[in-house]
Amino acid sequence: MGIGSSPPAGALILFAGDNADAWERADGSRPIDWPINDGALVVHPGRGDVQTVGAFNDFQLHLEMWLPGTPSDAPEQDRANSGVYLQGRYELQVLDSFGESVVGTDGAGAIYGMWAPSVNASLPAETWQSYDVVFRAARWSEGRRTEPARVTVWWNGVLVHDNVPLSGSTAGGIPETSDAGPIRLQDHGHPVRYRNIWLVPLANRD
Repeated sequence: MGIGSSPPAGALILFAGDNADAWERADGSRPIDWPINDGALVVHPGRGDVQTVGAFNDFQLHLEMWLPGTPSDAPEQDRANSGVYLQGRYELQVLDSFGESVVGTDGAGAIYGMWAPSVNASLPAETWQSYDVVFRAARWSEGRRTEPARVTVWWNGVLVHDNVPLSGSTAGGIPETSDAGPIRLQDHGHPVRYRNIWLVPLANRD
């Protein structure tokens, strides 16, 4: 857990620094047109979100992100904004919230618009940081959601969400259904970098 975590046996390597074969554009087309610089996948502002070719239900996810520095007087949402959408539905916010005394539901580490992180575990911009996620997909029966999705998140090794329920898709997410969904990385106009992305599918834990 944390920076430099190695994928365990059985992990799917989504990005290891040399190619973006596991990724497509949000419309399903390729190439994704995000550059790879120094082993990192870099958001190409204006080119749109990218998502994994594969779709997932329950999983463990690890990724690392590097946020570019921004002016200290920039509006909060213009401070190295990006996001990680779990199943393409639920956004785990990526933002420079370093030094903020309180992080709200739109700050770094938040489940956007839904859950604020329990603590601010931000490191300074231009420093590699990490998210480790355990995700349990919503449960469905005959087209009706019977249990909400749930997520646990460690941010730079600090537990900030502990099996919290997700009441529905967050802003910008695709609608909830019983279908599996991809991991999506958001283009919000800032050249955020990502590296060491891997995922372990988990057996349904009913």
